[in-house]
Amino acid sequence: MKKRRSLLFDLQKYMEGERLRQGFNKDFFDYLNEISFKMLNGGEDYYALFLGDTIREIDFNLAFPTASVLKGNKIHFLFNPLSFLFLSEREAVALIKHEILHILLKHHGRERILKNKYRKLAINLAMDISVNQYINHLPAFVERINTVNMRFDLNLKTNETLEFYTEEIHRAILEHPKEAKELSESDKANYEEVHDQWVESEEEDTDEVKDKLKSTLKLASRNGIPDEVLRIVKDNLKGEVHWTQIIRKAMRTLPKGKKKTVTRVNRRQPERLDLRGELKNHIPDVTVAIDISGSIDDRSMREFLKEIITLSHAYSESIRVIECDDAVRRDYKIRSYQDIKPLLKRRGGTKFSPVFQHIKELNLRNTLLIYFTDGLGEDKLETRPSHYRTIWVVKGEKLSLRDPFGEVIHLKNTVKENEPAYGIQVMRALLHDWAR
Repeated sequence: MKKRRSLLFDLQKYMEGERLRQGFNKDFFDYLNEISFKMLNGGEDYYALFLGDTIREIDFNLAFPTASVLKGNKIHFLFNPLSFLFLSEREAVALIKHEILHILLKHHGRERILKNKYRKLAINLAMDISVNQYINHLPAFVERINTVNMRFDLNLKTNETLEFYTEEIHRAILEHPKEAKELSESDKANYEEVHDQWVESEEEDTDEVKDKLKSTLKLASRNGIPDEVLRIVKDNLKGEVHWTQIIRKAMRTLPKGKKKTVTRVNRRQPERLDLRGELKNHIPDVTVAIDISGSIDDRSMREFLKEIITLSHAYSESIRVIECDDAVRRDYKIRSYQDIKPLLKRRGGTKFSPVFQHIKELNLRNTLLIYFTDGLGEDKLETRPSHYRTIWVVKGEKLSLRDPFGEVIHLKNTVKENEPAYGIQVMRALLHDWAR
């Protein structure tokens, strides 16, 4: 606090027309280091480590207290002392987290796509409410979902996509030009300009930027990943299929082994009331097969992964995962989405029969098979199914099999060509490139 008061005194003289004191920049960065040190000791080490791996700079022309620019193998974290120093300590921490979440959710690149169709004010508001719903202790001038709802007579909810927020706010701005003008002329934060500095960022898909983000995220997560970051991933990965209902239906019809119960006596020693009896345990085995043939494009694969992640949330037992093109390439088990391995490189043709033969050889008679495919394969299975039930999840027009021996679910074509598949990209980065 003493250092901050001294810096504010320097700023007062600067705003009165005097030259900025020599050594101001060094003292400002020392103040940032103090905040970072308190974050490390206060359970915010993820964000402190992330900030520590960036190039910190001062820019008195920023329209917002913080900004970020991705250039080559460097992340530039910018601060405007004229607004940043007037924040309380916990507000300063909140805005540091705010900027880091923008980076994690790939907002720099997604903004470029959106600005071809929507007003800049709508995009800026949408990006901020997308991250601010996960942050506490934000300054009063920062827009939140409830303030945007009140200002534009909207009913936006949490956990929606950036693209959805942008479209809704864009439409509301056209209907409420007066409220939009107030935001653009605010002396606290001009929301027409708050992300203008991002124009200097390079494409996030360049090798240099991707490598830098990967190394920074790996460093930041060495002590674990914050709950809000994991929640962001979970919120953005909602599948299309209601897997809970499907699993419940299978549980009612397929017993798996025995479970202990106090409602039955022990069959071997019925006189021993201290021994528990047994009941059938209605928990099905679940096997997931993934078509990794060359005909599966990246968008379809992201849809498959999203459904598997949703399935893992609905099912508490382990799931067997089989990857297959014209032969079974890999077989492993997962208990949650953290266990999903990076998919093997896609190969050539598609055959469904190897999976059915593999299941038969393993004698998985009681398994529920969920097969994710684009539907392009044989017209007849070489191996007749020997397991309990098959559900085909098809990302395509139809399944090539004349007799699928099971239920067929078609995934809708809900993803637009120019819509970034941010959820899976963030999830894969979190769970494979650095989080483990």
